[in-house]
Amino acid sequence: MCVIFWTVNDPQYELVIASNRDEFLSRPTRAAEWHSFDSRSASPRVLSARDSTGGGTWLGVSENGAFAALTNFTESAPRIPVGMDGFESRGGLVRDWLTLQAAMCGGKRSLQEVSTQVQEYLNSVGAKGDRYPGFNLLVGALSLQGMVVGYVTNRTLQGQVVRDATVDMFLPLPHGATEASSATSPPVGMSNSILAQPWRKVTSGSHSFCQIVSSHHTQSTTLEDMTEQLFDLLWTSSNPPPSQRSELQNSVLISPLELPASASTERDWYATRTSTVITIAKDGSARLVERDTFQLRDAQPVLVNGPEATAALAGRDGGQRMFAWHIQ
Repeated sequence: MCVIFWTVNDPQYELVIASNRDEFLSRPTRAAEWHSFDSRSASPRVLSARDSTGGGTWLGVSENGAFAALTNFTESAPRIPVGMDGFESRGGLVRDWLTLQAAMCGGKRSLQEVSTQVQEYLNSVGAKGDRYPGFNLLVGALSLQGMVVGYVTNRTLQGQVVRDATVDMFLPLPHGATEASSATSPPVGMSNSILAQPWRKVTSGSHSFCQIVSSHHTQSTTLEDMTEQLFDLLWTSSNPPPSQRSELQNSVLISPLELPASASTERDWYATRTSTVITIAKDGSARLVERDTFQLRDAQPVLVNGPEATAALAGRDGGQRMFAWHIQ
């Protein structure tokens, strides 16, 4: 996943997420569904798409409202640490958090309990940061006071490997507050640079994201209206669209580019594969909508879902999965 916009300080929603996954189109992937990763549970409690190669995921939510999102840090091939045959899969960091949270029973917990668990999990991730290529990891869980969010990366501003990384914590606004202070309000966008050094598409996209969510209240639009506006944001391309790797940081939507595939001299089509919108309302109603964006058809990239003017094969929502549930 290459870009995510989110908010947890909204008067109506515990969580709103809009995200694109940018990846090589030939990489095997399973569409979003309820599952339990490797176990064969009769009552799966994790909702996400999955990477068939690494077994993890880049974005997901648990039945009880916890979430996690991961982006890769853009860098040249990092050096594998001495004593290791290869790096561990970054998608496992999202998997492990969602699995841990999905097993929690008994309803929402106190702010202190959830904050401690988020901090401890990300501390454990930061302590082994050199075992992974560069990443940004965002995790959250619902407390009685609202969504608690934590962030960690294993890269510095200069792109160097960091071990025992510092965890950034973002707490929900106090009850009745209408404006986030600098101490509680998290950034609303993340891509393939660290959180403190946002790419251009994160800066511009975050502004649009905030406008869409705000207008949902000021103009009394429906959830469906807000969802479609968020998909329009996710389908926004720079003008002109990126034509080389260095320009990917300017565009929310990545149109197909032929790039060298990982660990190979062959070239492959790289593009936005799926676009996802997640909402968890304060009344407990939750929804995830995942739409296919670009896919390979007869070895050529095609646009599956997109705005009306793009002549996408399936229109706006013909290639989508939608899930709705209620959080107690």
